[in-house]
Amino acid sequence: MPIELAERSSHSVGRSILPETRSILAAPLRTIAVWFLRSAQRRALRDLAQEPRLLRDIGLTPDQVLPEANKPFWRR
Repeated sequence: MPIELAERSSHSVGRSILPETRSILAAPLRTIAVWFLRSAQRRALRDLAQEPRLLRDIGLTPDQVLPEANKPFWRR
């Protein structure tokens, strides 16, 4: 569940970086912003998976974290 929360927050951050406009570039730039944030979050999650003690602190196991961390940035 915490992973889903992080996913939702990346979308809202992507929207706040690039507010709703009718510009032809707004949607592609918003998508790139979301991809960039998602990539950074997954990289941080992969790093966190290397520290079992820290994962235990947040109630997760490497088996729960690694499938999400290893997804490509364009997948939800």
